[in-house]
Formats: sequence, C-alpha cells, structure tokens
Amino acid sequence: MPAHLIYIGDSEMRIVGRGELSKLFEPRKLDDDELNKIRSSKDAIRELVKPALKYAIFSHRWLREGEPTFQDIRHGRECGKDGFQKLSKFCEKARELEYRLAWSDTCCIDKTNNTELDEAIRSMFNWYRNADICIVHLADSSDSQQMKNDVWFMRGWTLQELLAAVSIKFFGKDWEPYTGLPNDKHDLQLMKDISTITSISVEDLQHFSPGPTQIRKKMKWASKRTTTRVEDAAYSLIGIFDVSMPIAYGEGEWAFHRLMEVIIQKCDEWDMFAWAGPSSSHSAAIPRSPRCYCPFDGSKFPEERKDEQNREVHGDNEFTLTRQGLQIKLAVVKGELKPQHDGTFRFITPPRFTTASFAPVVVQTSRSIDKYREFMLGIVNYERGQHKGKEVGVLYPQKDYLCFLLGRAGEGDKLHKVNTSNVLTVRTTFTGWGSQEPLVVVLL
Repeated sequence: MPAHLIYIGDSEMRIVGRGELSKLFEPRKLDDDELNKIRSSKDAIRELVKPALKYAIFSHRWLREGEPTFQDIRHGRECGKDGFQKLSKFCEKARELEYRLAWSDTCCIDKTNNTELDEAIRSMFNWYRNADICIVHLADSSDSQQMKNDVWFMRGWTLQELLAAVSIKFFGKDWEPYTGLPNDKHDLQLMKDISTITSISVEDLQHFSPGPTQIRKKMKWASKRTTTRVEDAAYSLIGIFDVSMPIAYGEGEWAFHRLMEVIIQKCDEWDMFAWAGPSSSHSAAIPRSPRCYCPFDGSKFPEERKDEQNREVHGDNEFTLTRQGLQIKLAVVKGELKPQHDGTFRFITPPRFTTASFAPVVVQTSRSIDKYREFMLGIVNYERGQHKGKEVGVLYPQKDYLCFLLGRAGEGDKLHKVNTSNVLTVRTTFTGWGSQEPLVVVLL
C-alpha cells in the first residue's frame, strides 16, 4: 500500500496517509462461509482489507512543468493549471469507476522526504501491480492509429506501469476511453496494436511476471525508452527485474552499472552479454545503458538445450563478478584483425591458429586498437563438454555463436574486451560432427 493516497469523496480531493485509512473505511462483514476460508493473515488481507482499500492508480506523461506536488495538494496551494486539470480528470474517471482512493506519482510522494522517495521507487512496481485499476492517459492520441506516436510509449517509467498493471484502462487526449471493456488487457486487438508499438508480446503484456530472467529481452524493451534523469534508466527497471538496490540520485550512470551487477549475481543467462556500444566506465563487461541492447540476428544460434540438472548447456553458467571484473570462461579462437576501406575491420582465423574454420567477422568499433598486438574471439555460447578430463567448448558446424573481441598487448598479457558498435557473431564453416575449443578463464 502506498504511503499516501488521494481520497476522492463526492467532490473533495485530499491527501491521506496510510494511518488514516482505518478511519475512512471499514472492512465489510463476512458471512460464516467466508469466515471459514480465512486461515492466515494473508487470507484476511485478501478477503477483508484489499476490497475495502482498493485504489485506482495513474499512468501518464509528465508535463515539462506545472505538475501538482505533494505539498501543493496537502496545503491547497496553487499549481500549474494543466497539471491540476489532468489530475482532476484522473480523479473524476476514478470516481466514475466507483473508486474512493487514487494514487498519482506527481502528488502522492513527498519528494522532500528521502526515505519516502526511496520506498516509493523501490515499491512502485508492486503498487501498480496491487492497484485495482490503472488509468492511462495518452495525451498525444485518440485512436489506435495515432497511438504509435504517443510519447507515453517512449518513456522509461511507463514501461513498468504497462507491465505491472493487471487491470488497465486507456483514455485518449480528450479523456475518451479506448474500449468499452472494464479491463483493456482483455481487448486482444488493442493488445496486438500495443505489441506492435512496443515489441512486447501479447502474452507478456497480459501476464508479465517480474524477475531476474530473460534479461536481454526485457532490456530490449527498455532500450527504446528515455528518462529525464540518467539514474531513472536503472531505477525504472528495479521492479521489472524484481531486484533491490539503494536509490541515490546524483550517481549518474553508476546507477545502471549497479543494477547490472545485481542482475549478474542473480542470473546465469549468457545472452545478457549480447550488447554493443559504450561500456560502463567501471567495467568493459557491463553496458552503459539499456540502449546498448540493440537488435541482432540470433536465429542461427544452436538450439537451447538442458542437461540432466535442467541447466542450459550453452555457455559458462558459473560466471561471476569479482573485484577484478567479470570472471567468465570463453572458448577462445586466435585470429587477425584486418582494416577495411569502409572503416570497419574483418576478424579472420587463419588455419594455423585453429583446426576449425570460421567465416570472417565484421567488426565495427570507434575505439583505438593500436595498443593491442594480438586479437582473439571469445565465444560465449559454446556447448560445455569434456575431452580427456578437461573442459572444452564444443562448437557445431554451420552455426552462429555470440562472441567478444578480445585484445592484448602481447603474449602472456591480460586480455581486454574491445567495445564494438555491433553485436559480434561468428559462423562455423566446417562440416562433420563438431569442434572442441579450449576454454580460457578471463577477467573483463
């Protein structure tokens, strides 16, 4: 339950705290059959408290200025006309839907209280998930044709609001409803339209489960969105990945680095490393922002497969973060990096370096590579295998593999990940059963 809500009676609109709710609402009386179903405090909350304290929650695009604050509404101060009018229309729609409690991120968080702000950001996903209805105002559109250009679909925070809400109602710029259904997530055509706009499947739109899984897929959703504050690119994803981290506005891009550290500690999916572009200033293995999760063709990767312990057989499923960086086992293939006339490079693997054969890899990078004398590909999604008692990376013919470009100054020196502007994949060109490549533990 949020720390503060808006109480909307017949005509009033005032801020109330959690402690005041017991004075405003009384749980309904249950009959004997209903009482017999209550076996725990959770049952009591579900049957008694939640129905009495159900609330509508607001999702919208913030104005540049003039949004009513907690202090404005609490003390009846004047605020921007457009912002107050938008809040009033939200409360009006909530009241029409027979709600007496409502919540808006503009005025229901006391942003002068750091403790309350921290709780709000870390609890936001759950507040939207637990709301009885989420009312969405699409201020730039009035039908599905215009909807694809609505800024609401381009903002960072609205991603979790779209996914978290179990029940949702969309209203256009003139506050007319998009559908006649009580819950627009049940309108299949509208969900298909939103799926096309967001690249989120209808299944995920209707039944999203938060958690530190399917990292790359969720980051791709976020990659298309922007936030006003740099830190919110990370904070707006906390609930989607169901992780916890302290809030510290002013930390800049370090916020996303911290988020990725938490995710890496909880997840063993190799494809979270399928990103390109600038890395964190603190680690070459961590992307600087969700925008690094650009599209690429992984359709010719080996098919996912589980071992007897129900673990994915591809890649190092025991990679870990250390003080020295990301520790991960890669199947390392030596080669040569050749500059091209178009400003790109080609990574090639001469026969003297490997018994397997690979197609040339196009490498786009804006980083200087002059300091490196040796180059290698670190293949990420090899299949784990054994040969003569040693771990090896098994590669299959005519398949694509995700890889890093690695460089070092000389024999025996530390390997470094070279940032590239494109996600690197290498294709095996040999025939037959497969190739067994040595695994190397690297720190990136």
